[in-house]
Amino acid sequence: MNLLGIGYIGLDVPDPAAWAEFATSVVGLMPAPNPPKAAPDEARFFKADERQWRVAVYGAEHPGLRYVGFDVGSPEAFERWLTHLDSTGVEFGHGAAADCEARGVRDLVVLRDPSGVRVELCWGPTVDGGFVSPVGVPRFVSGELGFGHVVILAPDLEASMDFYRRVLGMKLSDYVVIGPGMSVQFLRCTPRHHSVALAALGPAPGLHHVAFEVGDIDQVGFALERATRAGHAITASLGRHKNDRMLSFYLRSPAGFEVEIGCDGRLVDDRTWVVNEFTGGDEWGHHGLTAEALARSVAAQ
Repeated sequence: MNLLGIGYIGLDVPDPAAWAEFATSVVGLMPAPNPPKAAPDEARFFKADERQWRVAVYGAEHPGLRYVGFDVGSPEAFERWLTHLDSTGVEFGHGAAADCEARGVRDLVVLRDPSGVRVELCWGPTVDGGFVSPVGVPRFVSGELGFGHVVILAPDLEASMDFYRRVLGMKLSDYVVIGPGMSVQFLRCTPRHHSVALAALGPAPGLHHVAFEVGDIDQVGFALERATRAGHAITASLGRHKNDRMLSFYLRSPAGFEVEIGCDGRLVDDRTWVVNEFTGGDEWGHHGLTAEALARSVAAQ
């Protein structure tokens, strides 16, 4: 019984208009022409593929991850997940009709991870087709891999790992030890190398970055050009990760947390995969991606 990847994310941002401009003109997302009903008036929704929406932003004083939703696939799988959650003893609640309408899904349940992130498990997302990027991005990589990944600052790494592995059934792909008591753990639920990464860097919780995977290196390059011309801070230069092989760069979003745009993410075959500890930095590039920079990016939010 596996989750089928990230279905959608909700972000808290101090300036929704600025983030909307960033999402469309830099990242290449499309404003959703048919946003879900029952959502707050200030919420803004964005498409990345045939689904009604993948990313929502909400006005809030403190930036961060408002929620992350994971697909379970079917009503039968949803019922099995309810039974599983009961067996774990974790607290969870059923989404009200208004919650389901606001997410554009048939049903959902709500949990909280140990860092306070609202986690939703859902089935039956709305598909309305017709994705056309404002800047010509041909596609974002999603489908059976789920949509992108999130990196969460987890002050209690042991409790967070227990939640994502025991409760949500994710598997450890690999990990990086940064220093004493400091590491990043990469967790998967589809062949995508990771849908969630948990970073233990200190006592402060938060969102470090959201990642968008595009189809090829040219699309990464075009995004880097758009970000540079718009004056956004490039927080980690173009480079290739050693573990998931993503060729990417990082930039500061208008909300303070970062966005990664990349391609060529590694796919995992469970039959042959070996969990490794990675050391020695990335394959090349990604200058600026350090433990100190990770901590500063969250403190600045």
